[in-house]
Amino acid sequence: MANPNKTYLKKIGKNISSLRREYGFSQLDICAIIDMEKSNLSSIENGRQNFTALTLKKIADAIGVDVKLFFDI
Repeated sequence: MANPNKTYLKKIGKNISSLRREYGFSQLDICAIIDMEKSNLSSIENGRQNFTALTLKKIADAIGVDVKLFFDI
């Protein structure tokens, strides 16, 4: 993956992680709610894994935020 794409994924992942923590959820909490492996969520939050729109919606719903907050870069 090209550098700008990787940087973009890292920024979104950082936003997901920050919001998750701000709302008091651990990675395990979110994974239990959306039936995801912790390693997958970790990869998303660290910008190592590309994600689908549906996955982002599930994460946002579990946290209780709007998906668009993940894209505030």
